[in-house]
Amino acid sequence: MSESYQDARDAIIHAEDLLSIGGHLHLTPREEKVDELFLYYKSHELAKGFVDPEQNPSGMHFFKAKPLIERSQVFHFLQKMPKGAVLHAHTSATVSSKWVVRNIFYMPGLLRCQNKDGVSILTFRRRTEYHRCATEYVSVSEERRQAASAQAYDRELERLINLFTTMPELEYATINHVWTKFQNQFSTMSDVLLYLPAYRAYHWQMLQEMYDDNIIYAEVRMNMYELYDSNGTIFSPERCINELMNIVNRFKQQYPDFLGVKVIIAPSRNSDPMQKSFDTFKMYHSMYPKELIGFDLVGQEDTGKTLVNYVDILQSKPETAKFFFHAGETNWFGSPIDYNLLDAILLNTTRIGHGYALMKHPMLWNAVKFRDIAVEVNPLSNQILDLVWDLYLLRNHPAALFVAENIPMVISNDDPGFWDAKGLSYDFYYAIMSMAPNNAGLKTLKQLVWNSLKYATFDEKERKKAYAVLQKKWNDFIDDVLKGLVV
Repeated sequence: MSESYQDARDAIIHAEDLLSIGGHLHLTPREEKVDELFLYYKSHELAKGFVDPEQNPSGMHFFKAKPLIERSQVFHFLQKMPKGAVLHAHTSATVSSKWVVRNIFYMPGLLRCQNKDGVSILTFRRRTEYHRCATEYVSVSEERRQAASAQAYDRELERLINLFTTMPELEYATINHVWTKFQNQFSTMSDVLLYLPAYRAYHWQMLQEMYDDNIIYAEVRMNMYELYDSNGTIFSPERCINELMNIVNRFKQQYPDFLGVKVIIAPSRNSDPMQKSFDTFKMYHSMYPKELIGFDLVGQEDTGKTLVNYVDILQSKPETAKFFFHAGETNWFGSPIDYNLLDAILLNTTRIGHGYALMKHPMLWNAVKFRDIAVEVNPLSNQILDLVWDLYLLRNHPAALFVAENIPMVISNDDPGFWDAKGLSYDFYYAIMSMAPNNAGLKTLKQLVWNSLKYATFDEKERKKAYAVLQKKWNDFIDDVLKGLVV
């Protein structure tokens, strides 16, 4: 190979590196040493997987790869790494299912029944108060006491709120199969989390699992519902936000470097009437403008109503509120579904949830890049909910193009509790091992971490504090790695 040919080849590779996420980021000498160490772990792991595909978690479904990931030096590194903020998470599916079973499902008074569709429903309401059941109520504690094995009974309970299976390709043969089970889990859990003692315990644990995974801030999707207690007292929907903010404030007293939580109200995209849902959001936003920052529509896009159906309603958004639309969470191309991306952009969304179909629309991804609209990428969610189901799984995720083109993006976790994950580390693992180039290391990771604060909904004072807290945690992390305290 001639020297001129080699020079041309190297120049193109270098130019591509500069174009990608983190390409222009400067690393300090200490960070460069950490980068060398991380790339050693990464290259060793990738080389092992290249030789033996069964030892390559980055090319496997999460349900099969999880034990391998948890033994990975890359994963241990990511667990210790400060990850900034999580900007796309649904509160009722954020907490690990094992914790829910052992702590919420062990609370006295829990009842179980089935609705008309055969879906298990759990509630703490008195039998005469709840009308979603088509079968008789049974006491969970009594069933557990009578079961041949309490552990086996608890595993069956956990399966009601966890998609895990050893054979996902068989149990979830189509996207509609997995989405049906997924949405049924919300039905199973929804009334449990409106029970005031459960609401408090669950949301504290949500913050704890985030903080334990080195997350310092969150913007979460939730709705405002009436809470209830063991006496049958019903509390108005605003009690939801007041309770959550009280929990957050107590948590911040215990962990002063945790920055807090803001809420995005997110009703179903099939809400009827949508006008009522949006008017309710506007009312609560006027009451809590700093806490309830915006609006979204959720649910399976392939089977739901599209944004264009609601344009006239949504254009009455208050100036102080923002949109954070789920859009493009689909494999369709040129359909009404993937054109949710177009309407999200025309409606001036602040961020885009998932954006999986974005790269099929060059006008739209160029607009996202020009207007600096971050895409909330949720690797595990997209894989488990059957958007990425092919030979190489997440290595074919369109976020690889986001990385290569430096399209604004953040890594999020969506519903980790429903697939036996905690925090962001598992999603970061797939982001750096499957979606980024083999030679992508600390520059890419650092840019993704800083992006999470850049695209968070902060005022100037909050952002300044957030960057200061993150920088200190990052510096401490670099020191710990160099001292041999990480991995």
